[in-house]
Amino acid sequence: MISINEFKKVEMKVGKVVHAERVKGSDKLLKLNVSFGDVHKIVLTGLASLYSPEHFVGRQFVFVTNLEPRKIRGEISEAMLLTAVETEDRVVPVIPEAEVKEGTVIM
Repeated sequence: MISINEFKKVEMKVGKVVHAERVKGSDKLLKLNVSFGDVHKIVLTGLASLYSPEHFVGRQFVFVTNLEPRKIRGEISEAMLLTAVETEDRVVPVIPEAEVKEGTVIM
């Protein structure tokens, strides 16, 4: 169990994917350029075997935005896409029910 104060440390925001591409040399990684309003972040996600880059472009998703940047295959990931994981072959990105302003905080 974690306290509500610990949970509040996790910053979740809605971002809109403005560009997506496969990471060269990887069958699993996609590189997403995500707009959070006045800030853009690069997000790497291991969903390339389940979704094409085009699936993400122009759509809003929920991200954890205050994780330490992580280097993966020579690329820096600055946030994490939230997903619902049923099985290894059924991973569904979390989306807002309706479109909201980019950078909207999830509580």
